[in-house]
Amino acid sequence: MQTQAHTQAALQAQLEAQERVDVWWSLLLRTRFEDGAVEVAWDEFVRLFRAKFVIEHIQDKME
Repeated sequence: MQTQAHTQAALQAQLEAQERVDVWWSLLLRTRFEDGAVEVAWDEFVRLFRAKFVIEHIQDKME
């Protein structure tokens, strides 16, 4: 059934995106925030996340 295939594809895309974000965040914590020793404010996380994963013209619409 096509709906089931779309659901499976969406779940797979979500898992792959989550893995990319997990790798990015782990790397950022190690390199920029001293392995998590430096506290990261929520607004800083959102700014960094958007810069990495949200395309620019969408970011403009979010502001």
